[in-house]
Amino acid sequence: MKTAMLRYSALILLAVVFTACEDEPPTAYDPVPFLEAYLTVDEPVQGIVLAMSQPITEPFDYGDMMIPDADVTLSAKGVEYQLQYVERNGVGSYLLPDSSITVKPETHYELTVRLSDGRTMRAETVTPQRIGWVTPPREILQYPQDTTRLFSPDSLRIEWTPGNSVEYIVRVRVLDTLGYGKYLDPQTVETNERTNNIPFEDPDDPTFYTFTRWGFVQTSQAPTVWAAFRWFGLNEVAILAPDKPMLDWFKSTQWGGRTVEYRAEYSNVEGGVGIFASASIVRQNVFVLKRKKQ
Repeated sequence: MKTAMLRYSALILLAVVFTACEDEPPTAYDPVPFLEAYLTVDEPVQGIVLAMSQPITEPFDYGDMMIPDADVTLSAKGVEYQLQYVERNGVGSYLLPDSSITVKPETHYELTVRLSDGRTMRAETVTPQRIGWVTPPREILQYPQDTTRLFSPDSLRIEWTPGNSVEYIVRVRVLDTLGYGKYLDPQTVETNERTNNIPFEDPDDPTFYTFTRWGFVQTSQAPTVWAAFRWFGLNEVAILAPDKPMLDWFKSTQWGGRTVEYRAEYSNVEGGVGIFASASIVRQNVFVLKRKKQ
């Protein structure tokens, strides 16, 4: 009898435990609207991402995250522009349909988002001055046999007009990871390959396969170091002169480590989270020749 009572008590205890495990969490997740919008001087208004945050306890779904039915307007100098949601290659964003209207330098822009549930988001930016090349990167670079024996201020030095930004973002990205020989004269069928110039990079790390490298400098001139090129072949070297919100956001999410964490103090969006920022940019395509064969 005693044994039967013990077994019965154990069953009741298990039932209580399993029932407790099925209870809803004490605090339900409340999604927050997220905005990521950048304006580039002299370029059309496009690529403005509006999404809803998702709980980390559920599978991530990019499609469900996007907000395609918001009323998004951009205003500057008393003129209001209506943005439109478009989807390209499975990625949705807002843009200004008239691509002939480009972003002006030294101009105050305000972005307003009205969600279907009645919530409103606002943010603003003042675009930086236009910048330009003083000494652009050379169009063809011969990758050296030994990069460790070069002086730092070598022939890769570049310079641009300072504008009114206090710091600058440097971006180097490969434009074609496959083609190499087709850019030569005469053309060949040779394929592209990685430079493998940083021996401690780990192929098992997802960042190993990124096509873009970022950095920032505090002067309007700098050497483009060889280690910036992950690939031979066709690359692009770009300088971004950002406003302060973009610079702060960049340092928060791209610099100083491999873990990207959201920093609320760097958000300038009212009624949500995220960033609305602007920059002036100069670019130059650079073809990096492979090491000379010995």
